[in-house]
Amino acid sequence: CSWACPYGAREYDPSHGVMKKCTLCVDRIYNEHLEPEDRQPACVRACPAGARHYGDLGDPDSAVSKLVAVRSGYDLLPQSGYKPVNKYLPPRPRRTGTQPEAAKAPKALEALGAGDGSLTDQFFKWADKVLTR
Repeated sequence: CSWACPYGAREYDPSHGVMKKCTLCVDRIYNEHLEPEDRQPACVRACPAGARHYGDLGDPDSAVSKLVAVRSGYDLLPQSGYKPVNKYLPPRPRRTGTQPEAAKAPKALEALGAGDGSLTDQFFKWADKVLTR
C-alpha cells in the first residue's frame, strides 16, 4: 500500500511494524465526479491480493460489514478503549495441494524460468511463490 498511495501518505514504521499516516484518500471517497466503484482508497484499488477492503461498517448490509461478520473481524488493541473505524480480518487458511491445471503458468513463462539457477530463474521462482499464496 505504501507504493500504491499516490500521495506518499503511507509510511512503514519499523519500530511498531505497521503502516502509519493515512487519510484513506478522503478526496477520492467524496469526489462526485468519480464512479461509485472508484470511490475507494488507492491502496484498496491497487492491492493485487485483495487484502484491503473499504466500505460502510455502519451499514450492516454493506459488503464490508458482511465480510467482517463472516470472517470474524476484530478491533486492534481493544484494551486501549478506543473505538476504531478499522476492522482487522484474521488470516485466511492457506491453500494446500497442487494447483489446478488452468492456474499453472503458461508455457511461455515456463521458458523464461528455465530451471538453470540464473537470476531470471530465481526471480520467477520467487514471483511464483509470492503470487500463489
